[in-house]
Amino acid sequence: MEKGAPKNAVAADEHGRFHITLHTSNTIIVSYLNFQQQEVTVKKESDVLVVLQPSSQGMEESIVVGFGRKKRITNTGAVSSINADEIRDVPTSSVQNALAGKLPGFFTQQRSGQPGHDASDYYIRGVSSLNANGNQPLIVVDDIEYTYDQLAQINVNEIESISILKDASTTAIYGIKGANGVLVVTTRRGVAGKPKFDVRVEGGGQAPVRTPKFLDSYHTALLVNQAYANDGIPQQFSQSDLDHFRTGDDPYGHPYVNWYKALNKDYSLQANTNLDISGGTSNVKYFISGGAFTQNGTIKNFSTNSDGVNSNYFYKRYNVRSNLDIQATRNLSLRLDATVRLSDINQPYALNLISNIFDFSKIHPYSSPFINPNGTYSYAYDTQNQLPTPNAQLATQGYKRNRRTDYNVLMGFTEKLDDITRGLSLIGRVAYANVEQNTLTLFRGFPPTYHYDPRDNSYHLNTGVSTGGYTYATYRTLGNTDLDNQRTNVQVYLNYERVFAADHHVTSLLLWNQESYRVDEDATGILPISGQVPQKFRGYSLKLGYDYKAKYLVDFNGALNGSDRFQANHREGFFPAVGLGWNISKEPFFSKHTSNINLLKLRATYGLVGSDVAPGNQYLYFQTYNQATTNYSFGQTDNPAPIISEGPLGNNNVTWEKSRKEDIGVDLNLWNDKLTFSGDYFHEYRYDQLVVPGSAQLIAGITISPTNVGITVNRGFEETVTWHDKVGNVQYSVGLVWSFAKNKILYEAEASPRYPWLAVTGHSIGQPFGYKFIGYYTQADVNDPKVAKPVGADIQPGDLKYKDLNGDGILNQNDVTTIGKPNLPNTTVGLPIKIGYKGFDASVLFQGAFGYSLGLQGSAIEPFRGQFQPIHQHAWTEATASSAEFPRLTSNPTTINSPTLYNSDYWTINAHYIRLKTVELSYILPRKWLPLKINNGRLYLTAYNLLTWSNITKKYQADPEVASNTAGDAYLTQRVISVGLQVGL
Repeated sequence: MEKGAPKNAVAADEHGRFHITLHTSNTIIVSYLNFQQQEVTVKKESDVLVVLQPSSQGMEESIVVGFGRKKRITNTGAVSSINADEIRDVPTSSVQNALAGKLPGFFTQQRSGQPGHDASDYYIRGVSSLNANGNQPLIVVDDIEYTYDQLAQINVNEIESISILKDASTTAIYGIKGANGVLVVTTRRGVAGKPKFDVRVEGGGQAPVRTPKFLDSYHTALLVNQAYANDGIPQQFSQSDLDHFRTGDDPYGHPYVNWYKALNKDYSLQANTNLDISGGTSNVKYFISGGAFTQNGTIKNFSTNSDGVNSNYFYKRYNVRSNLDIQATRNLSLRLDATVRLSDINQPYALNLISNIFDFSKIHPYSSPFINPNGTYSYAYDTQNQLPTPNAQLATQGYKRNRRTDYNVLMGFTEKLDDITRGLSLIGRVAYANVEQNTLTLFRGFPPTYHYDPRDNSYHLNTGVSTGGYTYATYRTLGNTDLDNQRTNVQVYLNYERVFAADHHVTSLLLWNQESYRVDEDATGILPISGQVPQKFRGYSLKLGYDYKAKYLVDFNGALNGSDRFQANHREGFFPAVGLGWNISKEPFFSKHTSNINLLKLRATYGLVGSDVAPGNQYLYFQTYNQATTNYSFGQTDNPAPIISEGPLGNNNVTWEKSRKEDIGVDLNLWNDKLTFSGDYFHEYRYDQLVVPGSAQLIAGITISPTNVGITVNRGFEETVTWHDKVGNVQYSVGLVWSFAKNKILYEAEASPRYPWLAVTGHSIGQPFGYKFIGYYTQADVNDPKVAKPVGADIQPGDLKYKDLNGDGILNQNDVTTIGKPNLPNTTVGLPIKIGYKGFDASVLFQGAFGYSLGLQGSAIEPFRGQFQPIHQHAWTEATASSAEFPRLTSNPTTINSPTLYNSDYWTINAHYIRLKTVELSYILPRKWLPLKINNGRLYLTAYNLLTWSNITKKYQADPEVASNTAGDAYLTQRVISVGLQVGL
């Protein structure tokens, strides 16, 4: 604002840019929450750069918590938060992808790079539930619950801030929904002032982080012959065949096609455009945002001019949001939020392209030419199914398209009740959300394909199991609504906040909350969806807080709520939590003698939260019966009748999981807040977990329903350290975000193991089991009956040899034990670095994950199941027995060398990776360069997943974040580089 004219004030945008016209003074006062106020003298029509320094305490910033905000300096709970402008430029479609490495306690895994399906799985402080779906955090957007899919659809441009609530003190207010932590998103709102238009346009290219490397026809043929020789069967390829493969002089009789390169482009395009309009008066404020995001797939265009069918992968999303705030009377304010998200996700019909490329049983590098000399399509005539080549399928078979509409409406009011007592207000909200997805499939059968024989220039029609006949079939369409979710939420609460005698700060909240959520879904995309019974939730929540001079801090949070998932007598529970804090730096005895310590706050929380996520049907206390799709025949003639079988028994005593959480933390600022540190130790005891007891005798002939008997423990550390300073006009900061979480199963009612090493209890959730590798079998081992072998297996020299743990001379499931670690990393690290000089800014983020294992199988690594890879050239032979990196090659997929049948630590890698996760370079354009009424502009270049270093590439052709026990053939994770321009007027 102008000094001496407080009414002449303007607000800066999210990048700190503003334009002000001075009337009576040449001095402006610049202030911002959590920073020191500065007075700056300016010249006529000049640009000025104002660098604000953090305030002396550095903790006055407010953070979003459950149903409200709190200042960091008085917060006792474990909360990590980030302003959305720190992730707004990351060129990725999903919010959770942009958060990796930026928040302590936030563990992510991006399993796929497929457009529209590239959102990361994420967990808060690791996992602690034995239920597969019981570890997903609660997602709350503007105090309304969202699903995982809905979060992935949000445009980051609409978001103001994101917080993750991690301990009992901050999550107990959510009661039976808070055990897995809470991710809280707050969207942007209007600020009084003239209308401000902000336009952001960015576009760039994307390419796979890592592309698979498979052997060519010549080297593949060599290894096929080697495998056949090992198996004692005639070799497939003659020396003449090998010579033709090596020289490439017979491209149709002895072809070589690198199917990955033949089908995929080097890069594909991505674009993102957003328009924001905000402003208003003291009575009406508005924020309106519209955005369009497109992400193309990497497949080349094989469609013909005649059909124009796009079978490529692609993702298109359109977002519109309107947040409106109205000051209806002196005490009554209203809000109306509405958002609509429209998206299309496209993929080839009945074809997982990457999987097909990996799969040796479907296509070999020498199976067929890319296309026949006369322009007809070829097929893999030397495989069992004789499928048309992938390019033929892409060009002719159609696509599957998911069209999704996602909209939310929130209406609310706030009535100040200062006439009753100052600081009291009544708040009410009604929210409705709907997600509807329609699937359109355009498809037809296989096209006509031919095998060309260059010896006599003849073409032979494919008449096998994958024949397409002589003519193309007509396209057919199949459409269906396969998803329809509806959520209605009502909240009413009293909020009270007041300061007494300038020193005593009191806050409280009393909430009533009710929700109905219905999920109508058909996973097949073919059958019509049927109406389901809504899931009901109702509860009361209470928050009480007190601090004395921001020095002594006490918080109490509690919830009394329940779910109709449980029987009436066990439906409701009370979940209390308490937080204590002591800001030692505000003590006179401390501040007098420690001038370099600006903040030292100790905090501790303890409490109980719950989770109503459970396996099985919606009402576990009901006996269920299942109707089969087949019939049973009665009588001497066929009299079919539907089969109805008994399902799991009901359990009237079933209830929610409970989580007892402890957290001890410290916040520390040193040397005028140049160094900031926040660290936590946490301990979670999760009990009454719903598991199906494995100790029940199967001879009973019934299925036991889940029972509240499982117990786990999860503990760990996390910290954030940041050093920020300046040298002349250069500002810089360097940080470290570190998280460690490790869980342990204390009890899960497993069947009593025959040997102690078979027990799951005592190990981590998701602990892999397998055999222990002790070398390769030698001929002496094969001949020695005392050396353990699987019963009936044809063991040969060079096969993998495993340890006989029980010493019975036989390798079987009794010799399986723990190998490696779970697939979810127990340690994550982020290293953010930022540098600013005048209008230039640069930032990079290195993100890494450690303490996890990865083991792949099937077409990922096994010869004849998957393509031959460079590692197979280092397979065991008599000459390389001492240096072999792979077992002997064999065409038999059932030998002891198969990780699918004999998983072992030979195939399990204790993995780690480090990514150059994000890079951003930006320049604020001088105002004199800007035409028309544009008052600010910024040019920027950003990158995502730019570089990756990982140890898994020594064995696998996969990304380090793919899921274990799979073929690792998910759509390849993408590297994105984008250029953008942002202007405001």
